[in-house]
Amino acid sequence: MAKFNLQVANLDFTNWQSNLATAAIIFISWSFAPFSYAVSVSGTHFNTHMGMLFLYELLLAFSLVLQLNNHFQSQLANLLIIISGFCVVFGFVTAPLVMLLLLLLPIFMFLMQFSQLNLQNEAGLLTFGALLMLTIPIGNAYASLHFISWEIVLYLLPIMTSTWCFLTPFFLPRSKKRNWLLLGTLLFLIISLFTHPINRLTIVAIILTLGWWLFTLDKRLAEPSLILTSLVQMLIIVLIYWN
Repeated sequence: MAKFNLQVANLDFTNWQSNLATAAIIFISWSFAPFSYAVSVSGTHFNTHMGMLFLYELLLAFSLVLQLNNHFQSQLANLLIIISGFCVVFGFVTAPLVMLLLLLLPIFMFLMQFSQLNLQNEAGLLTFGALLMLTIPIGNAYASLHFISWEIVLYLLPIMTSTWCFLTPFFLPRSKKRNWLLLGTLLFLIISLFTHPINRLTIVAIILTLGWWLFTLDKRLAEPSLILTSLVQMLIIVLIYWN
């Protein structure tokens, strides 16, 4: 309990502004592409599920910030993850399959904090990125389009690959495999960008990604600034999906 109170105090008086800003940036990164797809489809009709979905995403974004800033040891993050699970249950109780799929991400984020499970590595990173792509699009598709399609999941492939690329330094801060994984995830991200029409914005996104990658390698920081890293990822997502 003392550890939890200390984390809350630290959040309130020291890092809360940065944490909230970073969570908001991550929320935009997760939400911009699905809604860009949804509004382009005729017959889109947002319903009451959207409020719970927004809260679910915000809670998980804030939880992720706390986890990454506290080396996956945050009692407050655990509390927010549990609340996000209740949001899914109450918001999607009439759609049990969607509910179960949406629960996969908070369950995995909760398990990531247990070092015994060895998920704070490349396996955890790859799984997290894949679950993120599968859960958020499904929730958005159901809440706005009233159907679930693999088309939207494939459309959001850069969400997964950019998550792999930009979160590598935080999942493997001091691993000897970090630079190799950075290179591999960078290549996957660039390849996934070519699944979208190539235009000036896409080229800018590729240049921005390469610039961030070179900067991260050059600085050799164990963990770069999370808010700046999240901001670069958000800019790339917006550039890719801007219609």
